[in-house]
Amino acid sequence: MSFISLFKRNKSITLRQELWLAILAVIIIGFVSSVLISTYSAKHYFNSQLYLKNIDNANGLALMLSQLHKDPVELEILISATFDTGHYQRIELQNPQGEAIIKRVFSGEFDTTAPVWFQHFYQLQVMPGVAQVSDGWQQFGTLYVESHTQYTEQALWASTVRLFFSFFVVAIFACIASAYILRKILRPLDDVVQQANALGDKRFIKSNVPKTYEFARLVTSMNLLSTRFSRIIKEDKRRLEEFRFKSQHDALTGLANREYFIATLESHLQQSREQAHGGLFLFRIVNLDQISEQVNRVEMVDFLRRFTQTLVAFLETNEDRFSEDHIARLSHADFAVLVSDTDDLESLSAQVFKLHQTLLADYSQINLAIPHACSYIEREDSRFTLLKRVDNLLKVALAQPQMQAQVNNNKQRNELFSDAESWREAIEHALDTNALDVLLYPVTSFSGKLLQNQLSLSLLLNGELYRSGYYYQWAQRLKLLARLDWGLIKYLVQVFEQRDDLNLISVELSRETLLDDSAVAAILTYLLAFPKLAKHICFDVRESIAVSEFALFKGFCIQVKSMGAKVALKRVGPAFTKIDKIHELGLEMIKVDSVYGHNISYSQDNQTFLRGICSLAHSIGITVIAEGVKNPEDQTTLQALGFDGFVSQPVDDEKQEQVIE
Repeated sequence: MSFISLFKRNKSITLRQELWLAILAVIIIGFVSSVLISTYSAKHYFNSQLYLKNIDNANGLALMLSQLHKDPVELEILISATFDTGHYQRIELQNPQGEAIIKRVFSGEFDTTAPVWFQHFYQLQVMPGVAQVSDGWQQFGTLYVESHTQYTEQALWASTVRLFFSFFVVAIFACIASAYILRKILRPLDDVVQQANALGDKRFIKSNVPKTYEFARLVTSMNLLSTRFSRIIKEDKRRLEEFRFKSQHDALTGLANREYFIATLESHLQQSREQAHGGLFLFRIVNLDQISEQVNRVEMVDFLRRFTQTLVAFLETNEDRFSEDHIARLSHADFAVLVSDTDDLESLSAQVFKLHQTLLADYSQINLAIPHACSYIEREDSRFTLLKRVDNLLKVALAQPQMQAQVNNNKQRNELFSDAESWREAIEHALDTNALDVLLYPVTSFSGKLLQNQLSLSLLLNGELYRSGYYYQWAQRLKLLARLDWGLIKYLVQVFEQRDDLNLISVELSRETLLDDSAVAAILTYLLAFPKLAKHICFDVRESIAVSEFALFKGFCIQVKSMGAKVALKRVGPAFTKIDKIHELGLEMIKVDSVYGHNISYSQDNQTFLRGICSLAHSIGITVIAEGVKNPEDQTTLQALGFDGFVSQPVDDEKQEQVIE
């Protein structure tokens, strides 16, 4: 804080400014009073000393005159010699009748540097020294000796100047010392202000309790408030997580239940409308009930759990061969696995078949079998057509015991590019030549108010604009997501002030971007360089990233918010309650995954879960938005549950079909 800024006229004044004003007032009063008191003391001292000097000089000169013959010439010579060798204003010898015998008065001009106002206020009024001159036993006359005061006034002025600068130097050192002491005293206040600002930003943090009694009481009270909020939030998150898990998972195996998996499948198929990707596995345990009949129920439960662990281990081993995976128990003996962004179902099918054969070898005394079927997802697939196709494949596998696995090799070949290198060249060329555009997904409240525009990057590939869903999976495989995010930020900088529809925007950042320090540094640098854009942008980060990289995500939130931008969570769902200290992040918004909003009107369990999310988010000032909800009936239900709005369809859905000239 600059020194001058302390005294700028504002509507309000801070405690620091008030204390500075008080300190400066004390220093100025002390400074002025010290100079005045010292000057007046010196004036009175000079007055008394000059008066004593006048008396001494008068008595000495009178004694000398009394011893001389009273020759007028000799008297005048002695008085003139005394007058010329000293600093006198007047030496006068009067006879007993009061008539001047000899009189010498200073009539010249005295060169002084003292200003007129100083001479006026500090003019010396010194009484003359008076002595009697005798002639034998008779009085000859009266001698008056008066010193010249302007010499003393000049000395008084010089002394005052020295005092002024001395006290001024002392005052400066006093200000410096006061600044240091004041900073040390008010340091706890800065922590309190930071904590108060954090509370305003929906971050309930704690501060260290200072030693100052008044500040300690204030900080303790605010820490208690933060602790209470944290405790309430933790309890709500725990209860919410317990309910969510019970309502969305199978109690025996811990896998997702049928309702949750179907909603997940619907959401995935909606994304596959632009570019189909992924595949679906369906497993069936034949003669499962024979375990409990021939052995016991405990053995059957143990087998199901081992089977579940085998599937989970299979997915973890091959996690580099697909971007996402979902596993669920659909019925007593049916299990399903949904994988996204994969093109090698044959190899995956053979691998999981071997794992199941190894598992069944431990139960050779029972006629168990685990046939499965799998199929690629096609662009126009619906939930019904996909499940029916896989179920028919499974029936074929059941009819051919020697096979026990059926793979539908219906992989859709992309007609645009044939290999990964061609995709890389096309995407990089579009970014290098700035051949891109943005598609706006309005985020609106239920009353129709625009909250923000969610941006999706479209690239010009082979002379035609394609939405992100068409090229995203290839960009993810080729590790180009960070370049895409950076390209979008640069594009926004170029067009932000030219387009009115970009006043309130949100941009999703990928995991690849957040894990790249140089990419994050470049984005933050742009925010510093373009503060107008920073104030209008909100960065969306997926919930899974916030959970797995919490420390990194928290640091990103702090840096972005310090520049005026906002942060929101996207694809919020099962991991929301696992985010530690969410109240310290200062999130602006959460966008709930479409899995939970799908057919919400008919799912009482999901309604309870979403109502809990809204209550938890609103308690710390976070706006709650629903993603991918098109049904008006579902939107009405979400509004009743406490949602603040939803993500609409693009403003111009035909825009992506245009060709950029």
